[in-house]
Amino acid sequence: IWTAMCKLPLHDTFSTLSECGWRSFEISTEHLVAIETSNDPDSLINAARRCLQELNLSALKAHLLIQADVAAVTAQDRERDITRLTMHMDIACRLGVKNVVIHPGGYRSASGREQKTIRKLNIQSFRRLGDFASERNMHIGIENMPHPWFASSTDLLELLQLIDHPAIGITLDTSHANMCSADIAEMVHDFGPHLIATHISDNDGVSDQHLIPGGGNIDWLRLMKSLREIDYSGLFNLEIPGERHKVPELHRFKTMYALKVAGWLTGPVDST
Repeated sequence: IWTAMCKLPLHDTFSTLSECGWRSFEISTEHLVAIETSNDPDSLINAARRCLQELNLSALKAHLLIQADVAAVTAQDRERDITRLTMHMDIACRLGVKNVVIHPGGYRSASGREQKTIRKLNIQSFRRLGDFASERNMHIGIENMPHPWFASSTDLLELLQLIDHPAIGITLDTSHANMCSADIAEMVHDFGPHLIATHISDNDGVSDQHLIPGGGNIDWLRLMKSLREIDYSGLFNLEIPGERHKVPELHRFKTMYALKVAGWLTGPVDST
């Protein structure tokens, strides 16, 4: 589960989510930024590492800076964001993370830019980031986005082919795909062995609600069938900020319920 489900320091988040039954996590951008901008990042990293070790938990994935634009208009902006992404990757590496998620760039840029220019900048940036990841024995999953570029499996596979880097694959965000009216089960088949991670959540197809599966209109049985058909063995991560609640007891119940739903989806198939 995504750690920004809790608005606590990372080590306290690990402990709180483990009390609800969760054993493995995707470290959120919010927590990486909190560590990056802290007066004492080392102490926060060490506290999180101790918590993982003492409770026998694992941080399997991290979502690097969401706001980063690796295809920003100016070279100065691109370099700034790539620098922050590598800083976040270093933090994640120190916490034992082996898989990170990065958004493709260009979708926040000024209108009128040619798609081929945006694609070229993405290729250049992701090759650099891929080299940085390889040096740390990590992998990057480029995420599908809910906008005209890099939304379809065709777009992402073309980008992946042009980047041509062994450390880079694809992260499927089910809510983003649903907002684009995509056939998500078919996207899974299209991605095949390039699919290395997931952001699992539900919505109504209109807005990016990020709900527990079953809270929107995604066909989860068909989607899970497609993951089994490609023998997917990567990460199944719930990114469900839409389920946070200000009442602690309700928040806890939702977090525990999310685990039951994830267990049911990934559990044995009912032969009946």
